[in-house]
This record gives sequence, C-alpha cells and structure tokens, in this order.
Amino acid sequence: MRLFIPSSFFLLFLALPAWAGKPADPGAVPLDEFDLFPRDKLSVEINLEGPILRMIATATSKEDPGFAKLMAGLKAIRVQVFPIKEEGGAAPLGPKIEHVLRWLEGHGWHSIVRVREKGDQSYIYLKEEDGQIVGLTILAIDAEDEAALINIVGRIDPAEIGRLGRDLHIPQLQKVQPRTGDKP
Repeated sequence: MRLFIPSSFFLLFLALPAWAGKPADPGAVPLDEFDLFPRDKLSVEINLEGPILRMIATATSKEDPGFAKLMAGLKAIRVQVFPIKEEGGAAPLGPKIEHVLRWLEGHGWHSIVRVREKGDQSYIYLKEEDGQIVGLTILAIDAEDEAALINIVGRIDPAEIGRLGRDLHIPQLQKVQPRTGDKP
C-alpha cells in the first residue's frame, strides 16, 4: 500500500516552524533561559502581558490618562525577585550575572547605567529600534537582601520609567532617571 501525502499538507508541514510561535519581540529578554534564579525560590514573580496590560490601560484611562497611555504602549512586564540573604549572598550569582550582561550586549542592548558599590550592583539596559525604546532591562542586586531582574517590553517613554515603577510598586524602576536628551 502506498502512502499518499497531498502536496498541500507537505507545504503546510514545512511552514509550521514559522507559525509555531510569534517572532520574538526585540525588547523581550528570555528570563527563564538565563536560569539566573531558581524558580522555586523566587520571592516575587510578575508576568503581565497583552490582555492584562490592555485591561489596566482601559481601567485607568479616565482617572489617569498618562498612565493608561504608558500601559497601552507596553507588551509585557516581567519581574523576578530572589532573596539573597537566605541563599548565602550574591557571590554565587557572579558568573550568571556576567552571562546575562554578555547576552544583552550581544543582542543589541545598550548599557545606560552600571553601578557597583559596597557589594551592591545595578545594571540598566535599553533596546532601541528605529529611534524608539522598545525594551528596558534592569538587574539590581542588594548583596545583603535580594536580587531583581526586570524586563519591560514595548514602547517606553523614558520620562515615564520612574512613574511606572512607582505605580506598579517596583522600587528598582523608581530609581531610574532618564538621560538628558532622551526622547519618547
């Protein structure tokens, strides 16, 4: 018996890998692939995407149009916070942090802040495309308390980054000051 596979099925089969997933957004960072923090030990994990962000934008549009506009331009907000003091300090994270920083730089992200003082470290990276900020990634380590990895995907107005941190209660974002000359 001869197995007959229609040519249209064969073409569909070849095209499946292209349809299997959406193309990666240029501002997205593969947090899970970094394996920076053990998932079962995260003290905070936030994963907000599309419909939830649109719902927040709609719900706040009358009382706070500026915040609603900011949220409407975002595609995802991901936050992971890891308690360091319970896990023996930040030293074991060193090579993993370097791996994340090399990955960011190798994928077109630009460092705008690097702070290393008294055991604490902060790294802030931006991803730009066609003159617009399309991603923000923050890696903040308080050597005696916790480490946080934050990735915000979508159109970001630099002047609104601190507000986003305040309104979403993400303290690491509240400390970010836009560079002079940044344009939305």
